[in-house]
Amino acid sequence: MEIRKVAVFANPDRHNVIRIYEKIRSFLEERNIESVLVQLSSSASDSSLNPPGCDLAISLGGDGTVLSCAWLLRNTKTPILAVNMGTFGYVAETSVSEVLDVLSACLDSHAVVEERMRLEVSVRRRGKVVFEDSALNDITVSTVSHAKMARLNLFIDNVMAANLKADGLIFATPTGSTAYSLSAGGPIVDAKIKAIIINPICPFTISARPLVVSDSAVVDVQIPKQVSGLDVISDGHMIFPLEEGDCVTVKRCPVSSCFIKNNSRSSIEILRDKLGWAGGFNA
Repeated sequence: MEIRKVAVFANPDRHNVIRIYEKIRSFLEERNIESVLVQLSSSASDSSLNPPGCDLAISLGGDGTVLSCAWLLRNTKTPILAVNMGTFGYVAETSVSEVLDVLSACLDSHAVVEERMRLEVSVRRRGKVVFEDSALNDITVSTVSHAKMARLNLFIDNVMAANLKADGLIFATPTGSTAYSLSAGGPIVDAKIKAIIINPICPFTISARPLVVSDSAVVDVQIPKQVSGLDVISDGHMIFPLEEGDCVTVKRCPVSSCFIKNNSRSSIEILRDKLGWAGGFNA
């Protein structure tokens, strides 16, 4: 992988982020590599940005910064080096102290690039597509107010799967299985597995359990008459209000997001140390 230009996507609200960027810029400048800083807010306003063309992207911030960076680069195969400057950082697995070592591996063509599947969502209204987006973590169909439950008709590959009363549905990628879906009782799925997680939010029945289906599945949610407003939300940023009669379709996106793998730790170590899976481990 030849690297001639690096774009650093950073959340300036993070402590010391500009200092870290300057450190990266100086490192690259010594190797005659151009760098440019793109300031993010980790919110829906980032969608208006026009990202520069680059050979490598570096995300400086938390997982929200990673999601914004991945969305801006969603139509490219540009690899992302995700550096954690937040409080958790599950997707952003590289620490600030490791960034130059991992970056050196990239420049020496020793880095491993992992593809992470994305989900795409579309909303059809009276036969026309009125909304489209994609997400690295999850697509959610949920009530505007949790005071009243939604009624949702779920189809998987054109087969009726469920008539649900719930606060909503989460459709998560394996990467997103450790995010909102996990908080709603969903399974942890290895990011290398290609699958779609379907997870009801607070269903009004004990039999509606999370379901993992093939990444080739096409999932439709039909919106019948409601007593509560509904939104479709992608990666917690893009929000689109739904109407009675709408059909929400979720399926695997044809373009994946690419990430630079930090070879200093495995996914199981991250699961153990950051999520404290099975109580963690004390040496």
